[in-house]
Amino acid sequence: MAEASIGWAIAGTGAIAQRFAADMRHAKRGRVVAIASRNADRARRLAGAIGPEVRAGGLDAILADPAVTAVYVAGRNEDHRAVALRALRVGKPVLVEKPFATRLAEAEEIAEAASGAGLFAMEAMWMRFTPGFRRLKALVDRGAVGEIRSIRADLSFRNDRIDTPPLLDLGVYPLSLVLALVGAPTSVVAAETADRRSASLVLSYPNALASFSCGFAAEGANELVVTGTDGVLTAASPFFCPSLLTLRRMSAASQPSEGLPSALPDRPRLPWLGSAKAMLRPLRARRFPIVFEGSGLQYQADHVAECLTEGRLESPVMPLAASLEALRLIEAAQRQLAS
Repeated sequence: MAEASIGWAIAGTGAIAQRFAADMRHAKRGRVVAIASRNADRARRLAGAIGPEVRAGGLDAILADPAVTAVYVAGRNEDHRAVALRALRVGKPVLVEKPFATRLAEAEEIAEAASGAGLFAMEAMWMRFTPGFRRLKALVDRGAVGEIRSIRADLSFRNDRIDTPPLLDLGVYPLSLVLALVGAPTSVVAAETADRRSASLVLSYPNALASFSCGFAAEGANELVVTGTDGVLTAASPFFCPSLLTLRRMSAASQPSEGLPSALPDRPRLPWLGSAKAMLRPLRARRFPIVFEGSGLQYQADHVAECLTEGRLESPVMPLAASLEALRLIEAAQRQLAS
């Protein structure tokens, strides 16, 4: 399959569908050729905004279009399963907007349908493909912070109109991030506010803890901090597509030395030395400015196109197992909160 033959149909016309359409102007391996929606007027408006050659119509008509190579499922969360299955049944690979499904059983059904049909399927966890996150993971993988001991993230925005549980909406971002960096945890502990507008998870590992909060009650810091035995790596807001990473390495002098006596002899102290060191410490940090185009959704589309060109049925960066594990953890958390 040639790279230039990747033709995308967007199933949906909401905000995320519009962002995907806009970002596809920066894509290197495909273009939007059709918009599918139950609302014909909205489909025509979005198609017209993209270009005069883009088709608009109902889902069945768009899926029958031979120019459509893959389908981006961008409608309501509760519709992801049905739309994805319809696309897979007619031989179209799918990129399903997060969350992959509203329940683990639905996600497993999509994964099984894709496997049975020999077709590609992936959750649209676009964060994993943004330049900032790719750089962050590369730094972690090559040992820039040593062995990870702590991951902390916050993802909160004020939105009084959304009634989706925050763990199933914003929570999938930090959860997917943690799974990408340290894998599945040994245990999970959940908490939420009385109004259920904010929630948090603490994931336990043999030698590390990962914690994050998410919600719609207020604007959060939306930053990420990865702490390891040799340094601290911070992703600026918003951490799912950061414009800056900061790495502060722990100097040898700041680490405990072996063989030191339990009590050191007194020595003269300079009262200003501690303050001076604290002021200079940030200057030792290494900064990594990140450049990207648009809002970043095109990078996942290029990755899908690459996978299709190579004949892959799953993404090596965002495998279906990661999507299923995230939903398994969310459902475990929801059971805790309901008890």
